[in-house]
Amino acid sequence: MPTRKKSKLHQDFIEVIYKLADILNLKEIDYVVNYGSDEIDSFSSGTNKVELSGYVDGQKVKQKLIVKWRPINDYRDHFRESYKREYIFYQYIGPKYLEIQRNFNVIEGLKLKILNCIYASAEYDKESIVVRDLDGQRYKFHNRFSEIDLDHVSLVVKNLAKMHALSFVWSRTDPTEFLKIRNLCSKDVQYSDVSRVPNHMKFYYDTSVNVVSDLVAKEKLKVLSSDIFSILHECTLPVENYGAFCHGDCWTNNAIFKYTGRRPIEVILVDYQLGRYASPATDLSYFLYMSTSGEILFKHYDRVLDIYYGTLTAVLRQCNLDINDVYPKSIFTEHLQRYSVFGLIEALISMLIITSPTEKALQLTEATDHPPRELNCGKDCPYMTGYVKRVNDVVKHFFQRKYSLRSVLSE
Repeated sequence: MPTRKKSKLHQDFIEVIYKLADILNLKEIDYVVNYGSDEIDSFSSGTNKVELSGYVDGQKVKQKLIVKWRPINDYRDHFRESYKREYIFYQYIGPKYLEIQRNFNVIEGLKLKILNCIYASAEYDKESIVVRDLDGQRYKFHNRFSEIDLDHVSLVVKNLAKMHALSFVWSRTDPTEFLKIRNLCSKDVQYSDVSRVPNHMKFYYDTSVNVVSDLVAKEKLKVLSSDIFSILHECTLPVENYGAFCHGDCWTNNAIFKYTGRRPIEVILVDYQLGRYASPATDLSYFLYMSTSGEILFKHYDRVLDIYYGTLTAVLRQCNLDINDVYPKSIFTEHLQRYSVFGLIEALISMLIITSPTEKALQLTEATDHPPRELNCGKDCPYMTGYVKRVNDVVKHFFQRKYSLRSVLSE
């Protein structure tokens, strides 16, 4: 979504800017605020690009920042828990991961990189997250309308492996502190309250199921429709012994890549507002089903899993832990079998939005509280070629792998 310059700013937002100036020791400040991003669609409001300039010891400096902040209204109430979750990541989890990497001298290629958080607040009605903008540093987002190739996919799953590995390390090196932070993340932001099922979820799920070409799979998914929220709830519950802090919303719009020429060489994950403590397989299935094409799923899936597990093994070894004691291959395989349904359902719910043109995607996102009773079928929506193909690729792959639809409900 293209940026739009803000001419009138809320007083509370101005206070955040001046707080940032104090943190950065800037005097005689000036600032320009733009809403949105030129590189990706902002599927929810609240992201602002701020150019903050001023003087430090007489020298003029400029800081480029991303400020996540919302005005005090019903929409802020809706996202309050999300801000708290991201606050927890930048205040506790991220710094702990960096400390673990320093303490164990983790080699550069196995280090998790995290955005530099300048300021984070979970204070009621003052929730805000501020990180440095990587614009101009060879980092950019991948175009969601272009297929993501194996190089990009490999970087993301390596990053997930590093994050999960550091969670495992923390749980064993400082179990008391780990448990305290884990308890802060045990209640899922989206799916903890099974009595409050969002109106849009079943509508968009059913819309995707209706374009599935495999009649047997289609019927099974239709039968599943009434249970999708319960399944998502079960998938996001804490997993004893083999759980880890998970990103929770890892797809292409939340991964920023660094390039040498046209080749991606590094990735940093952003937006931890749905972070949770759960099975690592929930992160993997979510990313692969939300972000990758049939080319990756049918030709490179096993290789991608090997890349993930190999990276996880290597980071644990750097921290003097054995993968067989921490997350054995048999448990990993069992988790994929059990929890891949999480990525499947999330993809079927979101696929119409993430494959639609920008304006239509924003309309569909804004209509989530009151989805339309039916969708007008033009050339762009909903049965456009890309949407139908992505849905069928995900469904075909899931059933070819013989992953379970309901095992999380069996206990």
